Amino acid sequence: MKWIFLSGMLVSSSAIADGQRFYTPEVRCLNDHTIPFIETSTPAKSVVDDAYAQCKPELNEWMNLQEPLPDEMKQRMRKELYDFYIRMIEKRRHYEAKKAAEAAR
Repeated sequence: MKWIFLSGMLVSSSAIADGQRFYTPEVRCLNDHTIPFIETSTPAKSVVDDAYAQCKPELNEWMNLQEPLPDEMKQRMRKELYDFYIRMIEKRRHYEAKKAAEAAR
C-alpha cells in the first residue's frame, strides 16, 4: 500500500505543470513552493522547510488521512516525502550545472 502511494506521489510530482489539476493538494502546494526555487542558491533543505511551513494546512490534511496507518509507516512516508523534495532540488541543480558546463565548452 505504501509503495503504491509513494509511486503515485513521485509520478504526480514529475508530471508536466499543465496537468496540475490531477495533483493531490499537498503535492501541488509543495511543488508550487519548491520548483520555482530550484534555480536559486538557497539550500535545498531551507527551500523544503519553507515549503512545509507554507503548506502546513495541506500537509495536516494529508497526515489526518494517514491516521489509520501504523505509526512507523506514517513516519517513514513523511520522511520519504520530505527527503524526496530535497533530493529532487539537489538533482535538478546538479543536472542544470552539468548542462551549463557542457554548453560552455
